[in-house]
Amino acid sequence: MNTMIKSIGKILLALPIMIVSSCSDLTETNINPNTVLAKDIDPLFVMTKVIGESVSQNTRMLYGTGVSRSVLLEAQQYLQRDFLESSVTNTFLWFSQSWGPDYSTPLANTSYLIQRAPGQKDENFMMGVGLIFKSYWFGYLTSAWGDIPYSEAMRAEDGIFKPVFDEQKNVFKGILEDLDKANELLTGVSTVTGTAKTADILYGGDVLKWRKFANSLRLRFLMRLSEKTADMKAIGVDVAAGIGEIASNSTKYPLITSSADNAAYTYPGLTAADSWTGGTFNWSTRSEFYRRKPSATIINTLKTAGDPRLTVWIRPVDVQIVIKDMGADDKIQLDVDGKVRRYLKTYAPGVDTSLYVGLPAAQPNPDAYNKNSATVVSTVKALKSTIYSEGAANPHVSYLADMYQKNSDPLIQCVFISAAEVNFILAEATVRGWATGSALDSYKKGISESLNQFKIAAGDKKVYNTKTHALDNFDLQAFLTKAEQQYNAAANKLEPILTQSWIAGWMGSDAWFGWRRTGYPDLGKNIVAGGNGQKIPLRYGYGDEEKNYNIDNVNAAISRLDTKKDDQWAKMWLLQGTGKPY
Repeated sequence: MNTMIKSIGKILLALPIMIVSSCSDLTETNINPNTVLAKDIDPLFVMTKVIGESVSQNTRMLYGTGVSRSVLLEAQQYLQRDFLESSVTNTFLWFSQSWGPDYSTPLANTSYLIQRAPGQKDENFMMGVGLIFKSYWFGYLTSAWGDIPYSEAMRAEDGIFKPVFDEQKNVFKGILEDLDKANELLTGVSTVTGTAKTADILYGGDVLKWRKFANSLRLRFLMRLSEKTADMKAIGVDVAAGIGEIASNSTKYPLITSSADNAAYTYPGLTAADSWTGGTFNWSTRSEFYRRKPSATIINTLKTAGDPRLTVWIRPVDVQIVIKDMGADDKIQLDVDGKVRRYLKTYAPGVDTSLYVGLPAAQPNPDAYNKNSATVVSTVKALKSTIYSEGAANPHVSYLADMYQKNSDPLIQCVFISAAEVNFILAEATVRGWATGSALDSYKKGISESLNQFKIAAGDKKVYNTKTHALDNFDLQAFLTKAEQQYNAAANKLEPILTQSWIAGWMGSDAWFGWRRTGYPDLGKNIVAGGNGQKIPLRYGYGDEEKNYNIDNVNAAISRLDTKKDDQWAKMWLLQGTGKPY
C-alpha cells in the first residue's frame, strides 16, 4: 500500500485486537482490555510525537546513513564524501527515493492530531500546531519531488487507496491557506498551561513563537513561488501581495526575526532516538563520520571572508602540509609542539597548505586529495596513534568539528526555520519591491542572527588567519562592513543575499531550494567531474513503493515534468519556464 495514504495504521497507537471467544457466538468479538483505542488517546500525546518525529526525520533526511536519501548536503556543497559512496553522492548519481515511512509517519500523526483536536480543551492550540507541521512536511515533499498526493493523502479510512498526485501549484495553495489558518487559530489562544504546555517540546506552550513559526513558514513558501507569480495569481494566490502583507504587519503576522525564537530543537542525547544522528548512540563506528568531509566550496568561502563560523563548524587538518626544505623532498614528522606535519621541499600544484582544507565538489578521486595515500596514513599513525587512520582517513583534509560526533551539543540542533533565513527572505522581498524598508539592513541582520545562532560574539578568538594560521579576535563591525561593501558592489543584489543565506543554511536543506529558484550562489561552477557536467540535481525521483502500488497516478505526475522522465534532472512545475537554475 502506498505509504502516503496510510493513516491510522501508521499512527503508533494500539488498535483493538479482535479475538474469537470459544464460549460465545462465533459472530461476536472481544476487545483486549489492555488495548487503548485510538479514539481514547489524548491528542496532546500525539502532538508530542508529531514534534519528535519531525525532529528525527528532519535529521535523518540530511545526515542519515547510506546514500539513498542523505545526498542534499553534498549537492549544496556543504559536505563531500570519500571512501565508499563518493561516486554516487558527489557526482549526483541519485537513486529514486520513497517518501515513507519516515515522511508519512509524522504526516499521519499530524492528520490524526487535526482530526482529534475539535472539541478538546486545547483545540485551537493543537489544531494550529498540527497545521504547521502538516504544511512543513507537505511543503518539503512537493518542493523535493514535484506533484504529490495531497488532497487525497492520508485517507485510506475513506477508501482512498490510490490517491491522485495533485498539481504542485494546488499543493502550495493548500499549504499557504493552512498556515494562514494556523496563525488565525493561534491568535485566539491566550495562554497554554498544564498538560498542553508540557506536551509542547518545541516551544513549551509559547503561542507567540508558534505564530512566528507559522508566518515564517508561510513567508518561506510564498518566496519559493517567486518565479511563478502569474500562475499562482490565476488560482487566487497573489505572491507579492502576500509577502508584502506579512512583512508590513508584525502585529497580525509576527515573524522569527531573532535567533532566540528559531524553530529549533536541541537534542537531549539520552537515547539513540533523541540524539543527534552523528553521535555515538546512532553511529557505533566513526567511519561514517569521517567519510563526510566539509566541501572546499564552503571552507574557501568562509576562509576568504574571515568568517568565524569556519572554526565553529569545521576542524583543522590533523596534518598540515608545509612548504619548507627539511632535507628531503617529502618528510612527515612529529614536531616538538606535539603536532605532526608534512614538509614538502617545493610546492606542488594543487596542494593546499592551509589548516582548513575541504574536498572540491565532485573530485574524481577524493581519497587521494591533497597528496593523501595509504603510505601517508600509515606513517602518520606510527608517529601519533590518536590521529584517525581507519577507512576514509585523510590527515590533510578537514573533518567536521568534534561537536558533530556527539549525541548532544548546544550548537547542534534540528532547525525547521531560522531568523537568519527569514531576514534574508525579507531582504530579497525588498529588493523585488514586494516589501518596504531597507534590504541592506535585513541582509546584515540575517548575517548577525546566523552568528547569534552559533553563539559567536564580537571579540571571540575564532577567526582563522590564513597567513599566520593562528586564531584572531572577531571584529563584528568590520565583518558586517565588509559584507555591506560586497552587497553594494553587487550588480544583482540577490547574489549576496542568496549567498549569505546559503552559508547560514549550513547543514540544512533550504539552500537547495533557494539555489534552484534563483541560480545563486553559482554552485555549479565548482563541480570538477559531475555526473551531468556542472549541473546539480533538481528533484528526487518517485520511489518504487509509489510506482508499485499507484502507478497510474505516478505516471500522470511524471507526464507533467518537462522531460516526462522521472529522474533528478527533470524540471517540476515550480521551475518550468523560469530559466532557473540552468
